[in-house]
Amino acid sequence: MPQAKMKFAIDDGSTNVKISWIENGLVRSITSPNSFRKEWKSAALLSDKKVFNYQVGSTKYTYDATSDKALSTTHVAFQYDDLNLLSVHHALLQTGIQPCPVSILVTLPITEYYNADDCQKNEENIARKKANLMREISLNKGELFQIVDVQVLPESLPAVLTTLMDSGVNPYTKSLVIDCGGTTLDMGVIVGEFDDVSAVYGNADIGVSMVTDATRKALAAADSDASYLVANELIKRRQDRDFVGDVINDLSKVDWVLGKIDEKIAELGSAVAYEAKTFARNPNRVYLVGGGASLIEPAIRDAYPSLGDKIVLVPEPQEALSREICCYHAADPQTADAV
Repeated sequence: MPQAKMKFAIDDGSTNVKISWIENGLVRSITSPNSFRKEWKSAALLSDKKVFNYQVGSTKYTYDATSDKALSTTHVAFQYDDLNLLSVHHALLQTGIQPCPVSILVTLPITEYYNADDCQKNEENIARKKANLMREISLNKGELFQIVDVQVLPESLPAVLTTLMDSGVNPYTKSLVIDCGGTTLDMGVIVGEFDDVSAVYGNADIGVSMVTDATRKALAAADSDASYLVANELIKRRQDRDFVGDVINDLSKVDWVLGKIDEKIAELGSAVAYEAKTFARNPNRVYLVGGGASLIEPAIRDAYPSLGDKIVLVPEPQEALSREICCYHAADPQTADAV
């Protein structure tokens, strides 16, 4: 088997794949959205536009950012299926690095990584994830990275390593980490500067997909069928009236669509806040990470009013996990299995 030339830290979430690597001593990161449909695209009209047509087994897929036929990835089964394999390989190609043999560190939601009954590693799920990403895949008229080694880490908690160690906490400080992703909500309580993890919790039924699905339905009602990627972009840029006007065809329903989005964001925030208060009633600090962190921030501040500035939205929360995994694991292949 070829030796890996590089190691990549990959937070392969259902909505976006976040990937980080070390280049010339610096950590670099990109975010690659997931938007794939079956069958291939024809060649691009413009010479500078690349078409990504893949094949897994006998099934053909293509990357299509705007198609309303894009396949759903907002389910836990995504972690072990063709779409996960596609999303990781597609993200690697977006790094701009020449394809080569690579070692990758990927993630699983807490609910999948740990057994619910004893909080020990779910070795079966970890093995399934590794096997899925070692499968054969091809790119029509193109070259792919060769994945020669896969290591699996739990989501959420490593995302706050640097932030926590730079915060001056004492050995008795209890920090609640809330990771609101596309499909799952992961939480954990960290003691001190990562001296101990006292509890973990996950809910596979709460995530930004609640907002995304409602947004797609609202867009369809406004004669504006859209892909998951476009719906998520609208959620992020809902204050940009020019962008909103470009996405929504029936302009008479713009305010109605935006109202539906705001309602669902409030519902997501309330659901996360309820779960957080049930899981950790009175933490000393709260750290928000993941793609939905900014959406739930107001609800979490309302849920823990006495904490004030001890509630922290981690910088660039969507890429935080892949960056931290890269900093603490990607440079040292001996440490990855210690998590």
